[in-house]
Amino acid sequence: MEIVTAGKAKAAVMKCPHCNLELKQESCKQRIVFRCPGCGGRMVTMSGLRHLSGDGSAMNRLWRAAVNDGARAGSPCVNCQRPTSRVPLPLEQTTLELDVCRRCQMVWFDPAELEQILSPEPQSEQTGLPPRFREMLALRQLQLAEERINREYRSFGAGEAAPDEPWKYLCALLGLPVELDAPPCRRRPCVTWGIALTCLMTFLLSWPHLGETISEWGFIPLEWSRKYGATLLTSMFLHGGILHLVGNLYFLLIFGDNVENEFGRGKYALLLLISGLCASGLHALFDPRGAIPCVGASGFISGVIACYAVSFPQMRLSFMLAPRSLYAAFLLRRNWFSIPAWAAFVIYLVLQLVLAHPTRPGGGVAYLAHIGGALPGMAFALICRSFRKSAPEQLPAFRNPE
Repeated sequence: MEIVTAGKAKAAVMKCPHCNLELKQESCKQRIVFRCPGCGGRMVTMSGLRHLSGDGSAMNRLWRAAVNDGARAGSPCVNCQRPTSRVPLPLEQTTLELDVCRRCQMVWFDPAELEQILSPEPQSEQTGLPPRFREMLALRQLQLAEERINREYRSFGAGEAAPDEPWKYLCALLGLPVELDAPPCRRRPCVTWGIALTCLMTFLLSWPHLGETISEWGFIPLEWSRKYGATLLTSMFLHGGILHLVGNLYFLLIFGDNVENEFGRGKYALLLLISGLCASGLHALFDPRGAIPCVGASGFISGVIACYAVSFPQMRLSFMLAPRSLYAAFLLRRNWFSIPAWAAFVIYLVLQLVLAHPTRPGGGVAYLAHIGGALPGMAFALICRSFRKSAPEQLPAFRNPE
């Protein structure tokens, strides 16, 4: 949300769903695996599972079946504790019943199940090597696996944080975060697209007389009841400039589709309304610049960002330490780093709190409005999560889409 002036964590312990023992981290074919020391069950990420099985198409079908609304509920996820989707995986001689977490993108294997889908080891010349060299080679492979584990789960993921889509490089050069392996959407984000289109059309129509339009329909805290309170809503769709509009629409589109898909259109629209009103309310209560019009969608977009961070805390957002040119950005892939969504949101919230301090000049940004929009977003996601934990949804039996 922009004020238009005149002239301008400690990691959670993962436990076995059956033995309640803490899972131990190990390496399997240079991929990370979490193993229960009691029953021997193992948890693998979807990306690691594609490598271990050697059959990416089968794992893609498994994932599509997990996100299908017809998948029935399984045991709680060892990471987020939400009910997983129990999906059958047909094999040549049997069928495995796997618990897939759509949120964390992790799969739970009961004892001796993972071995049934492991791809055969490629034939190599290692058997002809002396025992000393075979031992040295095995130690080197373990070292490489440990480096991969540290890179994916404990560090910022330099090098592997670079995206594959060229358009994301341009966004990162502008200082914007980009999603890595965004959660799949099962439905079209019609509400998100509709809000974005409304903001765009409103800006184009108001552009010839932007200053007058903002003065007439922007939210002024000291005159909040003018237009019968309609400015509380109209101000959300007005923007003070092209960069203001583009930045807000970018965050709305990359985060809003996943939040809308997770909670449904009705709850998502309610989230936008409550976050926008709370953003204007907190700004009106504590910001001393009560006579200046305030416009922008960043108030309810902060609510969307907060809801995304709570709902998908392990999804990674990638940033680029901007080089001198776009050409260098493609070459220097190690110039990227990625952090989980929850960490990015914490950094964002701390920045808003610091910049909103009364001793700092506010400039043209209503930082308190961003905080006011983020608070209901966090509360919304936490309340929905608590309801799901207390009363897990019983899904109907799985129907193979094929």
